[in-house]
Amino acid sequence: MSEDESALFLASMQGVKPLKASNAVTPILSGLSAEGQQRHHDAQRRLALEKLSLELNDITPLDPLAVVSVKKQGVQGQVFKLFRQGKYDVQADLDVTGLSLARARELLFDFVINSQASGLRNLIVIHGTGVNSQPIPAKLKSYVAAWLAEIEVVQAFHSAPAAWGGPGAMMVMLTKSEQDKLDTAEQHAKGTHRWA
Repeated sequence: MSEDESALFLASMQGVKPLKASNAVTPILSGLSAEGQQRHHDAQRRLALEKLSLELNDITPLDPLAVVSVKKQGVQGQVFKLFRQGKYDVQADLDVTGLSLARARELLFDFVINSQASGLRNLIVIHGTGVNSQPIPAKLKSYVAAWLAEIEVVQAFHSAPAAWGGPGAMMVMLTKSEQDKLDTAEQHAKGTHRWA
């Protein structure tokens, strides 16, 4: 772009202000009452929970001391390497040891979804090794791994370093929240992103 074009562009953009994310409208829910929105949210939650199976035949049993490592498409290799090494600060944790499968599933799902919506990216879930669990060893660990693989906002998960619980805990990496995605896009557009 030449200097004349740049000057013309800047002159024409003078006084233009970026849209605020708080002005965003959710079209599906915009016509619903608060009660209707809550019913919609509850229905969406029920559907998502049903996808997280409680059936033993639907999971792959894990060894109690096995290191679990899952990286979904889109996670850069170096980012995953640092994540596996525990280089990212844990922002929140959840302990599901000793809970029923149904309760653990519910808490795990809500924890992940609420954490992601709040802008948190790195979590830890303590599930125990389950060396003595029945009918199979590492029952809860096996279910937690299967559930995390099914939750859309989970980008990666890996057994925690020894200092954070080792094979009895799982580090979880989440996608950015919608607000964080907007903020990053805005920073790139302005050229103010920390890498720009």
